[in-house]
Order: sequence, then structure tokens, then C-alpha cells
Amino acid sequence: MKPIIREALNITNDLGSVTFVGAVAVILQTNEFRQSQDIDFVIANEVSNEDLVEKQYRIIQENGKVKKYTPRGYKIDMYSLHDLNDIPLQTIIDNAQTISVDNKGNTVNAMSLETLIVSKFRANREQDNEDLNRIAKTRYNDIQKDKLQELTKSDIELKDIQNTLKFYAEN
Repeated sequence: MKPIIREALNITNDLGSVTFVGAVAVILQTNEFRQSQDIDFVIANEVSNEDLVEKQYRIIQENGKVKKYTPRGYKIDMYSLHDLNDIPLQTIIDNAQTISVDNKGNTVNAMSLETLIVSKFRANREQDNEDLNRIAKTRYNDIQKDKLQELTKSDIELKDIQNTLKFYAEN
């Protein structure tokens, strides 16, 4: 098991029901490793800083920003109060997929393939475009177009996403 996926499992065991987004979701959905500076996840019930410290998580104030680390030293970003790339957190949670991470029955929740695609498309950073390329090359035939349509804001956005994925899948 890749160390970042082992850490995702540890976070799930520490905090309960979380849904991984970002790099961990890409790794889980494509089964291809990629580097990440942190582990991002959505959590349905906000966890207080006191609860995190009690679970041996570290919280550091640095340059006016709060940074959080797991007991094992991974930086984390928790989303519990605001939408992610204009996708409501509850939608991310409701559409999450439970993915097996080993042959012992351990699982973690990750963004669904379609939610991940819409999120990455809207973020539109260099890494997000690389992730879309990776997703299209490995999972293009698994994408459920009706689910993509439910998540997009307009027919234009849907068409742009479909054209982007098709381009990446074919090149």
C-alpha cells in the first residue's frame, strides 16, 4: 500500500467518515501514484482543534495561517464549512465512492469519478489539468455522462468537460 493511501486509511480510522479529494482521490480513482504536498478531505461533521490535538494531530500557526498535521507528519486540509470548487460539500459526501485499499477489507471514501472531474475542471490549475489527463487516460470509458450532467452548471460546461476528456483520452 502506498504511504499516502495508508495515511488516508489512518485518517479515516482517526476521524471517522471522511471523503478524500485532491491527490488521494486521483490516486484511488486511477490507481496511479502522483506526488502531493498535503492530503485534502471533506468531513461531514466539523472536528474542533481541541479534538484534533487530543488525537495527537498538530496545529501550527505560521504567518497568520493555521496548518494542521496528522500524528504521522502529513499536512492536511479539511473542508467542512464551504463548497469545494463550487460543489456543495454534501454533494461530495453523497456521491462519494467507497474504495478498497488492501486485501484485508480496509476501505476509504473518495470523491466519485464524475465529481472529481468537475472539481478538477473548475480548479483549472496546471496540476488539475494533469490530473484530468491521467483520469481520461485511465478511466474514460467508466465516466457516467448522466452523472457529469447532474454536477455541471450548464450545457456549455458539460460540453467543455466532455471535449477536454475526449482530447486527453485520444492523445
